Amino acid sequence: MHTSDRIIEAATRLIKKNGYRGVSTKAIATEAKVNESTIFRQFGSKQGILEAIIERHSDMPQFEKLLKDEATDNPEVDLLNVSLQYRLFFHKNVDIILIGIRDKGIFPELDRVLTEPPVKLHSLLVEYFERLQKKKIIARQDARLAAMSFLSTCYGFQMSELIHQQYQSQLVTEEEFYKYIVSSFVKGLLSQS
Repeated sequence: MHTSDRIIEAATRLIKKNGYRGVSTKAIATEAKVNESTIFRQFGSKQGILEAIIERHSDMPQFEKLLKDEATDNPEVDLLNVSLQYRLFFHKNVDIILIGIRDKGIFPELDRVLTEPPVKLHSLLVEYFERLQKKKIIARQDARLAAMSFLSTCYGFQMSELIHQQYQSQLVTEEEFYKYIVSSFVKGLLSQS
């Protein structure tokens, strides 16, 4: 395993356990079995490590591919694909998501780094909805609000599942929830305002 990988994995474990504020570069170096100077040489700072963690776990290229290159311009198909990728991203990155929740508001730079991916995904969805409006596939509406509504629904379900795992899974599966919500959402996109 490369040194940078060891540092990133060690930092992720420690930040998850102790929070961003509760972890020093010295502790990360000890956990990764490297000199602290190696961390500064490779990442510049603790924030640089966090940015590398988020970059490594980012699914932005996949979301861009789904909403641009591979988009069918059929909103039901495309939004189901996006919701599947969102679920995969959420499951794969629970540690990063929990770090963001745990340390929200403590450091403005941490909030900025953790906010960039959802802001970028929102922007991709806005572009997608605007493109479908121009092609007259969906009705004219505020694409920003449509994107935020879709993302908030996905996020809310995933957070609820994370917090209430055992209870929620008895009520509804992820698959049936997303099929239903995408179908309902698309009906709203198609209706005239």
